[in-house]
Amino acid sequence: MKNFIKNFIKITSVIISVFSIYILFFSVQTFAGEMSLHAVYVGRGDAIIISSNNHYMLVDSGTGEGSSLLMKYLDRLNIPDKKIDYVVSTHPDGDHVGGFPAVLEQYQIGQVFYSPCTKANNDYYHFINTVKEHDIPFRNPVDGDTWKLGDATVSVVYDGSQGSTYNECSIVLKVTCDGKSMLLMGDLPSTMERELMEKGYQFRADILKVGHHGAAASSCADFLDAVKPQYAVISCSKDKNTNLPKPSVLMRLARRFVKTYRTTDGDVLIRVNNGKISTSNRENNGYQSIKNGTITLSNNVFYATGKEIRPTVTLFVNGIKIPSSHYTVKYSSNKATGFGTVKLTATEVKYVSTCKTTFMILPAKEKISGKLKGYKKINLSWSSQSKATGYTLQYSTEKDFSKNVVTKNFNHPSKTSVILKNLKTSRKYYIRIRAYKSNIGNGKWSKKICVETQQTPMPEKTEIIKLHAKGKNKIYISWQKISSKYKAGYQIQYSTSKKFTNGKKITTITYKKTKKTYRTIRGLKKNKVYYVRIRGYNKFGTAKWSPIKKVRTKKR
Repeated sequence: MKNFIKNFIKITSVIISVFSIYILFFSVQTFAGEMSLHAVYVGRGDAIIISSNNHYMLVDSGTGEGSSLLMKYLDRLNIPDKKIDYVVSTHPDGDHVGGFPAVLEQYQIGQVFYSPCTKANNDYYHFINTVKEHDIPFRNPVDGDTWKLGDATVSVVYDGSQGSTYNECSIVLKVTCDGKSMLLMGDLPSTMERELMEKGYQFRADILKVGHHGAAASSCADFLDAVKPQYAVISCSKDKNTNLPKPSVLMRLARRFVKTYRTTDGDVLIRVNNGKISTSNRENNGYQSIKNGTITLSNNVFYATGKEIRPTVTLFVNGIKIPSSHYTVKYSSNKATGFGTVKLTATEVKYVSTCKTTFMILPAKEKISGKLKGYKKINLSWSSQSKATGYTLQYSTEKDFSKNVVTKNFNHPSKTSVILKNLKTSRKYYIRIRAYKSNIGNGKWSKKICVETQQTPMPEKTEIIKLHAKGKNKIYISWQKISSKYKAGYQIQYSTSKKFTNGKKITTITYKKTKKTYRTIRGLKKNKVYYVRIRGYNKFGTAKWSPIKKVRTKKR
């Protein structure tokens, strides 16, 4: 049994070790490649070198005048055996093919690809003749062609065969390594960008060599949205007469937060290593998007007043305060309760795009009025707010609402009035109200009002005027009349107990709102002393009893 356990542990350890090695090997193999894009400054034109694991591809070469700059850069690369695997001429313009002859004279070239479009100029003829003189294989590529370049794969996205101008015939290449890709556009214009996208061509890439040196007629907005690049490289000249790249292209890149680099600042080198993109070059666009800027308002909460609310705006982009001269401010939905909007639009001097924020507009401060209705009721009314969800009403007998507070909520009320009932008499009631909006908050409390309830009209005290026997079992009683304003009735009590303490011996007779102030009480015992009293009553309560009077019924 012990040997079995030892063997089991050994086998398990081996399995775990093998599995760990496999996982480590697999994770390394998943991202184990590298490639680099070298955008060489050659003055006017394009010269792009793609390298991967000591394999090289040259895409375009600038002009003949700029070939010395390209040759110096190639020398610094120390290319093994001076072998360049592939040379690609995207189209026959002189600022793309003029430098090739100098390269072909000094380097061993494995394969030349060139655009199907030809052009009658000396630069193009010189390029083609040099290829033939050195017996270098050359051909027109076709859509979908692929070839390996070290760890990378080169694909022909567009072979240039559908264009009607030299630029429209630019070959478009995509180079991919470890899930990252570079898209090389030659001088392809927007007309062909749109046409190819309509036909279903796919241009998605992480790094974009911007078409036609940043000319306005290339890199249209729809195309950039299709590519979705993180990085962009623009090959352009320092010559002031070129006026490239155009501001419109730089703005389109800035709006999409594409990191942009220009060869006018020096040679551009972007590396892809183990699936990660890096560069030591500095960005140079000239424009910056404010889309993700931070807007600070003078206040974030306001109260509706019926007038436009225009908070003061401060804009920060990447922590830097932007002068107000670089954007315009527009307010909307900023009168009624809800959310107001602030939209900033860049003036496109240094900044592009728009930036938005919102602020809360709470309900307006309410106005309330109230008046006494009856003796224990208060009739209230307040101002209406169409955008409010409802109202909160509070009343208390304490001026500071510290206690005895009653709160009532009115959700989506059709009326803006209410009657407070069952209040205490002879009390001051302090009342306030505020509107509220769901998901927004409460407005300010209105100014509190004070309404005092009145003392209820309790019947005044009455007295017995006459009281005498009327036979052996009757007595006659008359009393002082209570004013008719009290709408009072009367209660008469008689008892054989002077103190009216024995309940069984107390009889109560009630007369409702009678106009008579006298009565004959019957059914009494003969020769018996009775004690009698009277009081008024109404719906609010009863008055005090009158003084007690005594009477004896007759013997016979």
